[in-house]
Amino acid sequence: MDVETDIVAKLMAISAVNTKRKNMPTNLEVSILDEAEKEILVEEMFQMAEQYDDEIYSQMGESIRDANNLILVGLDDDSTLGLNCQACGFSGCEELSIIEKKEIFEGPNCVFRTLDLGIAIGSVLRTANIHNVKTEVMIKGGLAGKKIGLSISRIVLAIPIYLK
Repeated sequence: MDVETDIVAKLMAISAVNTKRKNMPTNLEVSILDEAEKEILVEEMFQMAEQYDDEIYSQMGESIRDANNLILVGLDDDSTLGLNCQACGFSGCEELSIIEKKEIFEGPNCVFRTLDLGIAIGSVLRTANIHNVKTEVMIKGGLAGKKIGLSISRIVLAIPIYLK
């Protein structure tokens, strides 16, 4: 971790939480991991590579280890907009809220709340780009963070930040 990417990480976090539709709460959790938390996440990724027989976890773990900073951005609750739009595949918001599936990520989730997460990720990446740092969006890094309790979010993505 270094001063430059610490500042950019904080600006990226601000971008995430300030990305919202008018009069709607963001329902986002944003965490900037410290070096110890980052290393715990990397070790979990190596374990998941063995558990799932998927070498991509190890490759991404090495990439995160090389990162100057790491941000987790996730959807932190199961609220819906109450539109009963059926875009989630259920007959209405009430049915969506009753059914609960949990492997690592939790679901089902309101389509519009999930879109809020995507919009926030886009804002985070725009901020990184403005400040000339390289980033990636890692689903598997988010899985590892969720699995070991670094995030309480239902869905979480990891965003490593690099100066190189």
